[in-house]
Amino acid sequence: MNIAVCDDEENIRYLIKRLIEKQDVSCQIMEFSSGEELLQFWEQEDREQLDILFLDISMDGTDGMETAERVRDWKEEREEPLWGSLPLLIFVTGYPEYMPKAFSVNAFQYLVKPIDEKEFEDVFARAVRECRCLGRKNSTVPKEILVRSGSITRNVAVDDIYYIESSNRKIIVSMRDEEIECYGKISEMEEELREGFFRIHKGYLVNMKYVERYSRTEVQMKNGKRLLISKYKYQDFIKAYLEYIAEDGR
Repeated sequence: MNIAVCDDEENIRYLIKRLIEKQDVSCQIMEFSSGEELLQFWEQEDREQLDILFLDISMDGTDGMETAERVRDWKEEREEPLWGSLPLLIFVTGYPEYMPKAFSVNAFQYLVKPIDEKEFEDVFARAVRECRCLGRKNSTVPKEILVRSGSITRNVAVDDIYYIESSNRKIIVSMRDEEIECYGKISEMEEELREGFFRIHKGYLVNMKYVERYSRTEVQMKNGKRLLISKYKYQDFIKAYLEYIAEDGR
C-alpha cells in the first residue's frame, strides 16, 4: 500500500508518518512539502499508484483544495471515476469550516488539527478497509459470455453490452460499435446475466450501467437508443436501478 502525506509543516508530516507506522499495515510512505511537489509527482506517467493521500488544506502556494481540484480535473479529462477510485483523499486541516467544500472534490474523510490519535486510528482503519475492497473489485476478471453467430462462436465482455433485444426467435446483442445477431432465448440470457441487468420488457434486457434516463414508458440508453418499458416492470425496474447505483457508488 502506498500512502502520501502532503503538508508544508514538517512536524505535521512527521506526526502523521509516526501515526501511520503505529498501525498494523505494511505500506510505503511518501512525503510532499507542497501542492506543487505533489502535482509534479502526480503528472508523471510512470508514477506509483497512491492508495491513501493525507492532504493539508492550508498551504503556501498551491493549497490543498486547489491541489485536489486539479487531481479531480485530471481524472475527469481521462474519464476516470471520481468516487470508488484511488487514492482515498483525507484532508487534514485546522479550519473545520473548510469541510463542506472538501466533499466537492470527493474527499473520503477529514481530520482536524491538532490530530487526535484515536480519531486517526478510526479514520485510517476505514480507509484501509475501503482500499482493500476497491482492490478486490478492480482485480476481478471481467465476465464474458459465449455468443454464437452463424458458424462463429465468440466471447463477449458483459461490460460491453448495452442491451439485448429479442426479435423473431433471434437475439440481437447491442454493443458500442456493433450488433451481433444470433439464435437463442432472451430468458436464457436473463438467467445468465442476473447481476447488473434488468428485463424491462419481454423484448429487452438492459445493462444498468448504460441507462441514461427513464420514464414510465421508456428507458433511454447512453447510446441514444430508446427502449419500451412494460408498465408491469416499471416499479421493479426503479427499485433495481436505485439499488444498482447505490452499490456502484455513483
